[in-house]
Amino acid sequence: MAGKLACAPSAEHDSTYVRNLKTAASLLEQNNILGVIEPINKYALPGYYLACYEKAIDVLQQVDSPNLKLMFDIYHAQHIRGDISNGIREYGSFIGHVQLAQVPGRQEPDSEGELNYAYVLGQLEANGYGDWVGCEYKPKGKTEEGLGWLRTFGYWNR
Repeated sequence: MAGKLACAPSAEHDSTYVRNLKTAASLLEQNNILGVIEPINKYALPGYYLACYEKAIDVLQQVDSPNLKLMFDIYHAQHIRGDISNGIREYGSFIGHVQLAQVPGRQEPDSEGELNYAYVLGQLEANGYGDWVGCEYKPKGKTEEGLGWLRTFGYWNR
């Protein structure tokens, strides 16, 4: 995580973050590990340094490592920028991992909310994302019961 600031981000914060990530990226490359940076919305974590996707993409371009990518947490993306379909297209080449949760309650993807996850998952696939998708949500009930969305969206026994 990029950490929280007690003040507005400065050029010094920016250069320190990039410098630290370049060091980390070198270690990631040496060990064939993928690292990710994650923008987090201001409602979930006020004062968080990396609170927008434009800054995250700028940082990734400065670090310029195939082993450092973007964590595209769709819950945070909806809060930060909305327009998830265009976000998937715009950031596709930078995405290293995807997490999902329904907005606004951060619950199962098939629960009532702002996002149509059948469509969103189709957009990920249509735009070339074929890697793992993580679930970072608060189940409304038991975890096992909350996994029914995998069947609903055709991912069970796939």
